[in-house]
Amino acid sequence: MRVNFERSTKINVNTKKERTLQLMLNVIGILMFMGILIRWWTVPFAVSKDLRIYYNQDFQMPLNECKEFLAFALCTAGIYFALVNVYFLGKTGRKLVYTILVLLAAFTFSMMLTLLL
Repeated sequence: MRVNFERSTKINVNTKKERTLQLMLNVIGILMFMGILIRWWTVPFAVSKDLRIYYNQDFQMPLNECKEFLAFALCTAGIYFALVNVYFLGKTGRKLVYTILVLLAAFTFSMMLTLLL
């Protein structure tokens, strides 16, 4: 009786590669959105002509803009992490992610045209 070990080995290697890629994309997303949120506090700082850092109150966001910025950052982070994790659920997850990305692209394009007109 012969046993085919080659097939089971390939499945484990692919699963490990997918998990590693998923972990890497999640870590990149965490760092990316932490950078976006850090912008909230670093925007009022500017550099003068003599290369000194100073605080400029004209650049500080009002409370209403801070709420909008925070809502934008949290919504985009939620969409990003949802899409990354759904993508690795299998073939159906990949199709769903590609469909959502095409719909987001179409929506973005239509909003761009609406704002231009």
